[in-house]
Amino acid sequence: MKIENKVALITGAGRGMGRAIALGLGKKEVKIALTGRRQELLNKVAKEIKEFGGSSKTFLLDVTDNEQAEAVTKEVFGEWGSIDILVNNAGVILYDTPVWETTLEDWNFIMDTNLKGTFLLCKAVLPYMMKGGEGYIINIGSSSGKEPDDEYGPYTASKWGVVGYTASLAKSLVGHGIIVNGINPTWVDTDMARNYIPEGDSEWVTPDEISDTVIYLLTKAPKAMTGKFIDIF
Repeated sequence: MKIENKVALITGAGRGMGRAIALGLGKKEVKIALTGRRQELLNKVAKEIKEFGGSSKTFLLDVTDNEQAEAVTKEVFGEWGSIDILVNNAGVILYDTPVWETTLEDWNFIMDTNLKGTFLLCKAVLPYMMKGGEGYIINIGSSSGKEPDDEYGPYTASKWGVVGYTASLAKSLVGHGIIVNGINPTWVDTDMARNYIPEGDSEWVTPDEISDTVIYLLTKAPKAMTGKFIDIF
């Protein structure tokens, strides 16, 4: 895809990987729809994009809410006339709970954001991509989506779900001009990770590396590549 002047909707764009992806695509002249639940964080990213001459607009969005997903995608389309790229980045995790001690509340919290949220945004965006006859969806999975973990089972289950859903969606969209792929990163140096390991680790993946991988998938990956994940372990 030639991504200059395309429109990208990014979930969880206020910090961490979402922020890095937004900045990376913004520098490639992509118009960025910054979505998230905290306006002050979105405003900061929008300011950063404006400083290097990029184009963006902020939209408050709770990815677990179907009505919000549909309303925001409609608003983005109304603003720019297309939605060419969707990056499902919004995600949450709860640490230090054995799988068998998971509460129903915790299970729903993780599943609603990581898996249901991915589904709702894809469902909301696809009609606009189909109108344009092309599109690219990138879903952020996790190394936990391939290697099971014993202390954050709902997160692991949600990311296995994202991997499976991505493969199924990609197959169902063959012939529609829409490509669906994903990224499975290991620990990424974000606030979410440092809440658990404050001292960090020199081997952690950086948010910029995730952004670079998104750009690779959009601009350099083989056209026939769909339903696949790039593992960054």
